[in-house]
Amino acid sequence: MNEYIIYEQPVTENIRNFLKCEYLFEKFNSAIQKQDIWSVKSSVSTLIEASDLIFRINLKVELLKELEKNILFLNYLYNDNSIEISVYDNFITKTKNCIVALNNINESPSKSILDNDFLMQIKSKLHIPAGENFFDMPSYLNFLSSNRSFIIDNINLWYLPFEPFFASSKLILDIKRKNSKFITMNSAGSYFEKKIDKNSKFDLARIKLIKNINIFPDISISSQNINIIFKTSYGPNRLSKAISKNIDFELSLSCTK
Repeated sequence: MNEYIIYEQPVTENIRNFLKCEYLFEKFNSAIQKQDIWSVKSSVSTLIEASDLIFRINLKVELLKELEKNILFLNYLYNDNSIEISVYDNFITKTKNCIVALNNINESPSKSILDNDFLMQIKSKLHIPAGENFFDMPSYLNFLSSNRSFIIDNINLWYLPFEPFFASSKLILDIKRKNSKFITMNSAGSYFEKKIDKNSKFDLARIKLIKNINIFPDISISSQNINIIFKTSYGPNRLSKAISKNIDFELSLSCTK
């Protein structure tokens, strides 16, 4: 059982987008494994949410650039004997497969949602409270009442164009997490500050705290500085305030080469 919470904070906009993509993938994957209609609805809504995210940014270009950088980074780690050969081979193979999959994409995956009248009907209702209800959308209830295999086949078909984006985002983040080490730190009361060498490049900060202590980090970070105020929540309204005592925690900054 995991005894820690890991809080992640992106430094760059592309890492922020990859984290959002990973979040949507995990949200979709969790929902689709359940069999109740509410989970199915959640999986469909998540695909529409992913479509909106990818439609607004050129995620394919961002992913390809980062994957190419990852190959250089992995080669650096390998030449420096900082990575096991089996791990290196696994990451290199997956990275090259992701590059091929992305290069084979000729149009935005959002098009598969935008060209689907049924999904666009659902999308048009999502911003309205209880908008995708069953009395306003009998076609949705009809779909949700279909045979389970029919529902899954359709959702997997809608998901397929997004899979290379989800897979690439997760791989990039997995490599960063795997190859960044946690270092024990201590706050001065609620506050922690760390100056970062201007010659160093970091794009993801990770803070590890013990679970069930009701303390969380409020993180402000740039490429040159990281500031954390550790806070606690209290009362039925979950108000927050800075803690008064020092706290030990672990910090990891993922390096980009």
